[in-house]
Amino acid sequence: MMMDTAEIYAKTELGLRELKERTLKLPVPLRGLLIMIDGNRTVADVLEKARALRLDDTALTTLEAGGLIAKKFSAPSASAPPPTAEAAAPARSEDEVQRFLTAQQRMSDATNKHLGFRGYGLMMRLQKTANIRDLRDLLPDFAAALVKRAGVETATPIVAEIETLLATRAG
Repeated sequence: MMMDTAEIYAKTELGLRELKERTLKLPVPLRGLLIMIDGNRTVADVLEKARALRLDDTALTTLEAGGLIAKKFSAPSASAPPPTAEAAAPARSEDEVQRFLTAQQRMSDATNKHLGFRGYGLMMRLQKTANIRDLRDLLPDFAAALVKRAGVETATPIVAEIETLLATRAG
């Protein structure tokens, strides 16, 4: 079964726990693939990088079947909505989806760069975000953690950029 290359997958609680505890003893290439799943990259992006590990979409299917990863949400071009409460929500504009993905990636990058392992809890919460409102709700905690670890001079431009991305567009 071919996976939709526009889908975006994120690690589940089980997947995150596996990376930390290694209870399933995944083969090195499969573990590497699990590490690549970040809730931001599409299946196509991940498979591009997975070629170096000599893996294809069957490896992604294996991780999904094992409950280690799950679809985050369908890309706007997907023909069928995901079978979740999101299906009842109004359709997101392409601009909104792009702003969400960009803001989420900026928060992820800043967490990795400035907070390291101390940002693990924040990263877990970030991976559960599904829309701009979720990111706005997380922003105060993100900003506080960033200021505490990196200082106000470093945090201010990062938080300002993310606030701009999350600002409601008058339409």
